[in-house]
Amino acid sequence: MGLAKVAVGCPRLENLSFKWCREISDIGVDLLVKKCRELRSLDISYLKVSNESLRSISTLEKLEELAMVACSCIDDEGLELLSRGSNSLQSVDVSRCDHVTSQGLASLIDGHSFLQKLYAADSLHEIGQDFLSKLVTLKATLTVLRLDGFEVSSSLLSAIGEGCSNLVEIGLSKCNGVTDEGISSLVACCSYLRTIDLTCCNLVTNNSLDSIADNCKMLECLRLESCSSINEKGLERIASCCPNLKEIDLTDCGVNDEGLSSSISDKGLGFISSKCGKLVELDLYRCSSITDDGLAALANGCKKIKLLNLCYCNKITDSGLSHLGALEELTNLELRCLVRITGIGISSVVIGCKSLVELDLKRCYSVDDSGLWALARYALNLRQLTISYCQVTGLGLCHLLSSLRCLQDVKMVHLSWVSIEGFEMALRAACGRLKKLKILSGLKTVLSPDLLQLLQACGCRIRWVNKPLVYKDAI
Repeated sequence: MGLAKVAVGCPRLENLSFKWCREISDIGVDLLVKKCRELRSLDISYLKVSNESLRSISTLEKLEELAMVACSCIDDEGLELLSRGSNSLQSVDVSRCDHVTSQGLASLIDGHSFLQKLYAADSLHEIGQDFLSKLVTLKATLTVLRLDGFEVSSSLLSAIGEGCSNLVEIGLSKCNGVTDEGISSLVACCSYLRTIDLTCCNLVTNNSLDSIADNCKMLECLRLESCSSINEKGLERIASCCPNLKEIDLTDCGVNDEGLSSSISDKGLGFISSKCGKLVELDLYRCSSITDDGLAALANGCKKIKLLNLCYCNKITDSGLSHLGALEELTNLELRCLVRITGIGISSVVIGCKSLVELDLKRCYSVDDSGLWALARYALNLRQLTISYCQVTGLGLCHLLSSLRCLQDVKMVHLSWVSIEGFEMALRAACGRLKKLKILSGLKTVLSPDLLQLLQACGCRIRWVNKPLVYKDAI
């Protein structure tokens, strides 16, 4: 009924997403299609709709983008129906559609010869020859191809490279069979690649990085999580040959100064800082060898960083955080379990980083009210904050929540120094602004019912959690 009101009242609608609206059925989709003929972008991901919805959608003559992630009731028959529609689709996402096969994807491509983006991650295990032969017909248009979770081979990657030479993004995350030979064949033909995802491709070595560095000079994003056979030598080649690099994921890699340990240190971070001045995102999760000196180099060389993850980098102190204050474009900062930092370090960050919108301080056990007072005064654009396990009081919490007018999402589990009255006052101060709240389930029975009703009436979703109070070391 809600979708019907939208469809009837907004006939000129062009972009609509109602993913996760699992009460919407084929009937609702059909009504939408009949009333909103101008639709250009539609997202029906996670709905329980069937092939009949695709039959309806196929009649949209102007539709360019269609996402149907994890639509488990859609299969090859639905894609065949979709292929008979207007040849207007430019982007299709069938990721995690369990009943889609190579044959269905082949028929989809056959009916949409101008496809630019195809997302098929975790939808099928093997690539059939029928799909591959159709894929190469998109050579002139296809720029994005996500095949995460597939079984691949060197010959297959070579064929994709030769047939899809205009690719700017390739996703091979968790693909079995990705080797140095396959990557070398792929990138030799795809010199325009800007994003390469090799997450969990644990057979690739520095030879793959050498091939990427030699062929993909315009590379901007490289994801190498859990590629344990690469080391700092390969990283140096990438940094030297790819001046446009903005994002690199080295989580759980074998990258370090000597190529022997499990985490990157200040020397490796120095390579990044000196070679990747345009870097905008860096994930150093559990890189426990990083120290304050590494952060000094990073802040000096990578001033464009927007997203930085330093969780469990347990050698970092307030001195290191003082350098981060120079990152004026920083918007997302994760500092989970940095047990050596205090409110002094937090003050240094927020005084300089005026654009900060997300901050994670979970298990920063030495952060107290002084940190919250600094946030309240300087972090005026903050929207999401995690302060679980911090040593703050009700007074600090109340001042924080009453001061930050943009704050919408707060996680505050196990604030042991905050009384019931402290929670009550702080939450009342934030009513009308909070949209998400994570808090201990034990408070559900002691907070006043009218407060809980008020929060829910204002659109706040409360996630009650039942977690034991366990203090963890930063290891």
